[in-house]
Amino acid sequence: MLDPFDIFKMEQNGSVRWVRAIADLERANSYVFRFLAIAAPADYLILNQRTGDRIIIQAATEERRLNIPSLSVRSTA
Repeated sequence: MLDPFDIFKMEQNGSVRWVRAIADLERANSYVFRFLAIAAPADYLILNQRTGDRIIIQAATEERRLNIPSLSVRSTA
């Protein structure tokens, strides 16, 4: 069975780049907050392939300059 949660990095030009698939939403959130937002601060989209629900995780622009992610989560469902 394929992992139903896809993580995408949202590029500044409006496109998205697939990062990886993960088995559940809790692990997907954890992966973005613990690894991606620190290693590559950006906005990330988590897409549930089964339901079509989307969650966007945003890092504040000011915090990126300091290399300390300040994150907010918003659902587009």
